[in-house]
Amino acid sequence: MVLNRYHIIWASLLILLTLSTMLFAPLSRAATETSTPVETPAAAPAFPGLSELGPRTSVLNDFVEKSENSLKRLADLQATENDLATFTSQLQEMSAKVTALGDPHEWYIDRLTQFNNQFLQLKKYLDELQGQMTERQKSIELIAARRGQEQDFWQQWNKKLKAQKIAVPIETVSQVKTLLTRLEKAGNNTAGAILKIQEQISNLQQKLNTELDQFAGALSALRKATFRKNAHSFFAPEFRAQFTAQLLHDAVVGWQAAKTLDWDYLQRYAWLFGLLIPGIALSFAIRKYSHPLQENLEWNFVISHPYAAGFFVSFILMANRFPAPPTQLRYALMVSAVIAGSILAGELVENRRQTRMLYLAGLVLMLTSGFRLINLPQPLYRMHIALLALITIPILISQIRVSLRTRGDDAGHFFRSLLRFAIGVLLISLIAQITGYMNFSSWLLQATFETGMVFLFAHMILRLGNGGISFLINQTRLANGKFTQRFGQELAQRLTRALQGLVIIYSVFYLLPLWRLFANSLEAWDFFSGFSISLGETRISVEMVTLALIAFYLAMQLSWLFQGLLETRFFYRKSVDRGVRDAIKKLMHYGMVTFGFLTVLSILGMGLQNFVVVLGAFGVGIGFGLQDIVNNFLSGLILLFERPVKVGDFIVVNEEWGHISKIGLRSTVVKTINHSEIIVPNSQLVSEKVTNWTFSSKVARLVVPVGVAYGSDVSLVMNILSEIAKSHPDAVTDPAPSILFMEFGDSSLNFEIRVFIKDIGSNFRIRSEMLQQIDSSFRGAGVEIPFPQRDLHLRSIDSRVMERIREEIPAEQE
Repeated sequence: MVLNRYHIIWASLLILLTLSTMLFAPLSRAATETSTPVETPAAAPAFPGLSELGPRTSVLNDFVEKSENSLKRLADLQATENDLATFTSQLQEMSAKVTALGDPHEWYIDRLTQFNNQFLQLKKYLDELQGQMTERQKSIELIAARRGQEQDFWQQWNKKLKAQKIAVPIETVSQVKTLLTRLEKAGNNTAGAILKIQEQISNLQQKLNTELDQFAGALSALRKATFRKNAHSFFAPEFRAQFTAQLLHDAVVGWQAAKTLDWDYLQRYAWLFGLLIPGIALSFAIRKYSHPLQENLEWNFVISHPYAAGFFVSFILMANRFPAPPTQLRYALMVSAVIAGSILAGELVENRRQTRMLYLAGLVLMLTSGFRLINLPQPLYRMHIALLALITIPILISQIRVSLRTRGDDAGHFFRSLLRFAIGVLLISLIAQITGYMNFSSWLLQATFETGMVFLFAHMILRLGNGGISFLINQTRLANGKFTQRFGQELAQRLTRALQGLVIIYSVFYLLPLWRLFANSLEAWDFFSGFSISLGETRISVEMVTLALIAFYLAMQLSWLFQGLLETRFFYRKSVDRGVRDAIKKLMHYGMVTFGFLTVLSILGMGLQNFVVVLGAFGVGIGFGLQDIVNNFLSGLILLFERPVKVGDFIVVNEEWGHISKIGLRSTVVKTINHSEIIVPNSQLVSEKVTNWTFSSKVARLVVPVGVAYGSDVSLVMNILSEIAKSHPDAVTDPAPSILFMEFGDSSLNFEIRVFIKDIGSNFRIRSEMLQQIDSSFRGAGVEIPFPQRDLHLRSIDSRVMERIREEIPAEQE
């Protein structure tokens, strides 16, 4: 029976399915057993005789002793009680602060977020502590269960011995009973002590939940009231009636509260201020390497202000490291970042006029945030927003007019668009404040300014990151490495895309709470990750899909990195054949992709048994129209292992000459001598005849035909041709060139130069060079290269033509 390629394909698929079933079946059975455990009936206890009484008693003594030691450790609750006392005092202080600051429904968003996050941190600590107590109770339950088994065993054993009329040692039985009773009492005491701690924790959790519900209600009401009228208009008598001496008193109280620092918090997280060290180090590094950094266009704005750049990076690193920071600390970090960022951003804008506008925006943001920090009474805060709009709008209008008078300003159009947008926001905010939409006005102004700062900071971070990537690749020792020299630009592009993705994702999740779509970034992530679909018994969520995509992306990037390292580190030193290199890299790529695919399945919660089902369905699909695809894929594997052709080979396929530039999953790319590319299915290279000029060697024979005129010196011609063949630099000496007198042609004596050349890919160039040398040598030696000669016989001719010829001949003779 003759096996064609289809038999090979089906046999290979059958082997793959069988191997996958053999490999994945144990894992799938294990997964099934884990997910649906089967309860096996407990074996009936075997009661030994009196000879086992002593060893059994020793085992019981060991168990009781170890259990009592464990219970002593579990009952050691002094540290937990001290922590609870400290926690209770801290909770009371925070509750007193909340009470002193008034109704949370009248707070600004900053203060609400601060206290809500602080109470969430306390709740997280209580939940962890409650979990620890629960684990202790579980340990006590395990000891109690083992004690009950021992008690039942000894009781049943005693009855068994009595039924057999065997004298039972009363002293030993009494000792066992005493041990078990003592262990029971110790377990009950320990469980009771832990239960009291759990009750205290539960009471504290209830208080915390009450506070959190209050903050959640205030935050929810604030978000819902964003587009509602929640204050009197400026023209209402009730608004003017609010301006009393009490406003100043409330402002002073807010100022005093803002000056009160939470020193315990600062001491607890003082180590986070160590993140200033990388910024200081970065500043000194920029100053030290300012000369080589000047070549990096991305870092020009940093070189001018190295200290601002260092502290800007430090503040960005510190911003989200503090858990539930106090409002004062968050404001200080924001102001520091805005100042440093504005100094740096001033170097990115086109002119001083734009720089002043940038500084003005930063000043407005800091001033407005400061008023929210001291919880400025609402009437005064509303007047601040109105005055801010009335003062800023004319300034922006004048800047637009100045920009319009400036000709040749390419960036002016975008700058003017930003100014017009800012004017629109200020006008809307002013109108909203005047008409009583206080929350909407304040929120719109704050969200717009902070959004602009976020975009500005994101742009600077990208510039810093791109400059850092470029510096690492081009200006350090890495630039001298083989990997960097060959793949440096592509590595920079990949790192840049990854950085852009991270910055965009972070900015989006930062802006979602800012625009009050969610309470915080965590809530936004929970919302998006909560979307899911069900596929049979498997539920796939957005979070799972995101993690799966990240895992597969990392697998692809690692595959590229490993291939590059192999190419520049291992293959370069070992001088490995190019075909072998490509085969190893392809196999590594397939392995990494397979690993990433299996990781994706694991993350998505799909068991490997489902993968076997997918393979079976894939096999059915092959029979319905995927034969060519699988045929080409398996043919590609054959090309990689058997290597009848490999990357770099010079072949003739479909009467086209070219080099193989790539062997892919489905097809092979052949680059012809005309620089066109032919896409050849892999199966065609496996099943059909292909001329491979470089399969085992690049040496090949070149035949150059030559014709000379009859009467030429044959020996001279052969000597000239032999000298030309031997003297060509691309001709090999073994086998030696040969000159053959082939035949007597119609118009010439025909010879052939048969010479072996080093590289068949240069055959057309070598042929041309030899023909040029032959022409030059023949001219010098007087050897004639004839042109085709033919005899013409005229059998009939027109009489008028003959008469004309007779008339012209005598005239020419005269």
